[in-house]
Amino acid sequence: MRNIYTLVFIVCWCFGGQIYAQNITIKQQVIRGYVVDRTTENGIKGAFVELLNHSPRITAISDENGAFNLEGIPVGRQRIRVEYQGYYETIQEELVVSGKQTVVTILMDEEAESFITIEADRSTIKDKGRFRNEKMETIDEMNPISARAFNVEEVSKYVGGFNDPARMITNFPGMFNIDDSQNFIVSRGNSPYGMQWMIEGVPVENPHHFATMGNTGGIFPLINTNLLDNSDFVNGALAAQYANVYSGVFDVNLRKGNNTQHEFQLQLSSFGFDVMAEGPFKKGGASYVVGARTGIFDLIQLAGIDIGTNAAPHYYDLNFKVEIPTKKMGKFSFFGIGGLSDVALLNEGIDTSDIFSEQGVDLYINANFGLLGVKHQKFLDKQTYIKTTLSYLLEDYRSQRDTIYPDSIVPYFSVKNFRQRIGLSSVLNKKITPKFTFRTGIHAYLHFISIWDRWLQRDETHSRANDIQLLASGFFQARYKFSPRFVITLGVQGMYWTLNKNSWAIEPRVALNWYIAARHKLSLGYGWHSKIQSFTMSFFVQKQSDGSYDESNRELGATRSHHLVLSYDAYLAKYWGLRANIYALYNTNIPVLKTPSSISLANHGAFSLYPELVGWESTGEGFGYGAELSIEKFFSQGYYGVLSGAYQRALYKGSDQIWRSSAFDVQYIANIVVGKEFKIGKKKRNVLYTDVRFNVHGGLPYTPIDLEASRAAGEEVLLMDQAYSERLGIYKRLDLRLGARFNHRKKRISHHIYIEILNVANFKNDLQVKYNPSTEMIERAKQFGFLPNLYYQLRF
Repeated sequence: MRNIYTLVFIVCWCFGGQIYAQNITIKQQVIRGYVVDRTTENGIKGAFVELLNHSPRITAISDENGAFNLEGIPVGRQRIRVEYQGYYETIQEELVVSGKQTVVTILMDEEAESFITIEADRSTIKDKGRFRNEKMETIDEMNPISARAFNVEEVSKYVGGFNDPARMITNFPGMFNIDDSQNFIVSRGNSPYGMQWMIEGVPVENPHHFATMGNTGGIFPLINTNLLDNSDFVNGALAAQYANVYSGVFDVNLRKGNNTQHEFQLQLSSFGFDVMAEGPFKKGGASYVVGARTGIFDLIQLAGIDIGTNAAPHYYDLNFKVEIPTKKMGKFSFFGIGGLSDVALLNEGIDTSDIFSEQGVDLYINANFGLLGVKHQKFLDKQTYIKTTLSYLLEDYRSQRDTIYPDSIVPYFSVKNFRQRIGLSSVLNKKITPKFTFRTGIHAYLHFISIWDRWLQRDETHSRANDIQLLASGFFQARYKFSPRFVITLGVQGMYWTLNKNSWAIEPRVALNWYIAARHKLSLGYGWHSKIQSFTMSFFVQKQSDGSYDESNRELGATRSHHLVLSYDAYLAKYWGLRANIYALYNTNIPVLKTPSSISLANHGAFSLYPELVGWESTGEGFGYGAELSIEKFFSQGYYGVLSGAYQRALYKGSDQIWRSSAFDVQYIANIVVGKEFKIGKKKRNVLYTDVRFNVHGGLPYTPIDLEASRAAGEEVLLMDQAYSERLGIYKRLDLRLGARFNHRKKRISHHIYIEILNVANFKNDLQVKYNPSTEMIERAKQFGFLPNLYYQLRF
């Protein structure tokens, strides 16, 4: 394996060097981009842009489109300050490398009232009102509470995240992942199913390889982080623009390509290889960016590296975005993500250490996914725009289960989940005055669903659907600034799912922001949210004694959730920020069994399995509360850090009317992430760095196993009257990364290489407790052990 990496490294180095073998001296780079009003998304003309901490001064003035260009920028981390009369001053940090031109969009917020004085002799503008820190703000101002912005650098910077936005979020309070091998994200004790992904404004339930209907996570993300633009994650009192979600939203934006020069990237890690290209293709600012990846697990296993399973997953994906601005017709964007994946999970003997295999079963999975979209944005005037998006989504999941031990498990089972969806949405945004902005929109998604899951030998159907259903929603929300210190956001969301008469909702949302001092903000938010049941649940059927099928699951309505959040944000010092939240959640209309039982879908997402049952009613409840705190040191003086902690409780009540801990009631979560960079070389162009992350949370609750009953039945029997009364061991993980970035002295080439070691202390964390019918014993499956990941990136 070492020889493979060495060969690829040499080939990439030589390839990049040949492309730019001409005499080009690139001692310094360019930072260019656009200064944009955060509310209207329109360019700001005449903004003053300056590179900080550099002599001589490097400055620029934005043109009529908000475009600016700073030349002669040294490589490394740089800070840009932007000022404009009537707007809050903004400071933004960017990483500059020799192999890629830095193109940025800088968002600015307009003052409700003028507190501006101009010093004509310096040609700068000073803000006399409250202080704003871009690191503490969201990308979309309509996300005023319990939200956090993230970008491609943060996703790749935090160690242990596999370059995955979902795993990156677990560094922040109240968030954790129940399974190292997958990214089922639990937010404040809610089921992972309550999550929603938005890609360029289009809702996507599960953008992952090997994705199954009814889940929101997976092993490998389909979203290529190299195409990620600044985005928001929101997990409480959601804005009115979000429908069909009650836990949290990943509102992901894809970046546009460089529209002035072509750039390329090659990347290799222990898990895959990917290539990326971007550049202009038409005069007038049109651009493209495209990235393709493939897994290399066959090679990893040939090298003798343990990845926790004997299976060798194969996956391929493609991400792209094409942007075409026009003078009169507005801006057009074409975007898409797609992936192919397959795996054979073969039970080669009894091995409880295999994290994917099932006792006595050979499982073959093929999963394909595709999303295509066309977005049109038209500015009706400087203060008004309308965005219209047409999208097409395809999901095709097929699996076949064969058995090695026919006496203990059903001999043969086949699954076919196929869905096509056509979507149309339109959103109007208008800033009436600097104080008052409103946004309204409608969304319609037509689903063509084909589900056919059967026990072939029994000739018995498990799930079935051949439906055409519509999910429609609409919203209105307004933001009003009573003063520069007090802002209110009000909204209402309406949703209707045509499958049954119980899946509709009209939901209020409200948030108050009070800037109590120049560096302090207090926020209070409330939201009522709903999400329809997953297709896996809705279309499950059960054969009756007379040969007919019970299809009552189709009548299950949406699960509903009330959120109440109190937040405090403080900008403690020049590079320090504090966030604190106190929250309470009350979930209703959760499916539970009609007969008294502890079973509830409040616990769905623990290892991705639904109870294969009918006879539900939407009378279950859930309750959660907690407190969260994070202190963040933004990158400066060569280091950064995040310290976060949360105390949280997650309870539920089944049809037996007993309140219990839910499957996600870990009670406490703590994280610490620190990183340090060391500049090296005569010109300090290159960097060595290290990152360390330590994560701990309380053990997940689980339902104990009745050992004697399991032995008598030959399969696992749970003590359901004691549901989630026992806990796995405390989860602990320490991750380490050592890396380097090298910027070529004369050519447009940069190299990035690191080794990341997950669970470097090799903690033996519990994954779940299972009954092994072969040994007739209760055994504990474990999470990942010591797992290295070597990574190399070439940009040119």
